[in-house]
Amino acid sequence: MRIRELDGLRGIAVLAVLSEHYMAWLPEVGSHYGWLGVDLFFVLSGFLITGILLELREKEHYFKVFYARRALRIFPPYFLGLAVYLVISVAMGKPGTPDLWLRFVFYYSSLFVGQPPQLSAYPLPVPIGVVLGLVVLWSLSVEEIYYTIWAPVVRYTSQKSFALILLGMMVAAPLLRWHFHSPQFPELYTFYCRMDGLAYGSAVALLIYERRRAPEKWLRVDKLFDRLGFVVLPLAAIFWLFTAGDRTSVLVTTLGLLLADFSFAIVIHALVRRSGGNQLWVRAFRARWLRSVGMVSYSLYLFHYPLRFIGEESVVRLGLSVRVGAVVSVLAGLVLSFGIAYGLWYGMESRILRWKDRRVPSPAHPVT
Repeated sequence: MRIRELDGLRGIAVLAVLSEHYMAWLPEVGSHYGWLGVDLFFVLSGFLITGILLELREKEHYFKVFYARRALRIFPPYFLGLAVYLVISVAMGKPGTPDLWLRFVFYYSSLFVGQPPQLSAYPLPVPIGVVLGLVVLWSLSVEEIYYTIWAPVVRYTSQKSFALILLGMMVAAPLLRWHFHSPQFPELYTFYCRMDGLAYGSAVALLIYERRRAPEKWLRVDKLFDRLGFVVLPLAAIFWLFTAGDRTSVLVTTLGLLLADFSFAIVIHALVRRSGGNQLWVRAFRARWLRSVGMVSYSLYLFHYPLRFIGEESVVRLGLSVRVGAVVSVLAGLVLSFGIAYGLWYGMESRILRWKDRRVPSPAHPVT
């Protein structure tokens, strides 16, 4: 079944990212924590994809069904965006280099530590609006690499080996972030430094899968997670409050992200167990407007940053005061971003998803 509360959680994740890119000039709204929205996406992806793979594991055409459905979900908006960026770059006389575009076409940009150096070169090889469109795609690289390698891992490993792999990812990623850290925090754009978020989500999926098979045996685990929530969530909140989400600090990118990812995993576990419940905090995640934002979160994430730039450039020509101009440019960018996101959802994404369900039906529970 579809877990509606997770749609709301996805909406929170993309709104957090928007707050970072749109409201950096107003830190009072918590915009300096907005980058954690990407980690929330990672933990959600780990949970949802691993849950699907566990349900598919014993089914026929395992790899065909999984990869075909992922491609039809992810590729259309992504490659549409890349095509538009390439056309704009060529038209403006800054076509970039084959190496730059190949990193994004084949999703391998996050295999290198940091963003592609071309995106910070002088002069820029592509227009600044295109740079802003490309710099957010590192997270798509992280997820695509994960999708590619995770299907055979789930298919061919025992439950014990699978759990050990997850534990290894959880331990290795913070250590790698510590090793590669610098004040420019390049490690945060790198697959093997961010794989622990995916691992935490995958671990929750494994727990939920086993829980559904023998719910009476997992009551103690449920109670343990509830107790952990009362300890870990306040601890994480205090840590992030005092460190202010400063990514230049190695403590934030190691221990801080560990606490954040663990907290997100606890919240997801709690929401899945209480899905459909009447508790106020659970109902809040089912709010229709929040689930609607979650519905279009993919395209909203893909295109919000360059549209922010377009809105800002348009407002500059109006000659408004600094404060008024900042507010108006944010509103213009949001209108453009949500307009494009909903337009792509109703005009393309939802149609492709319906076609996907007809042509490549999944025997797994459709929780995505």
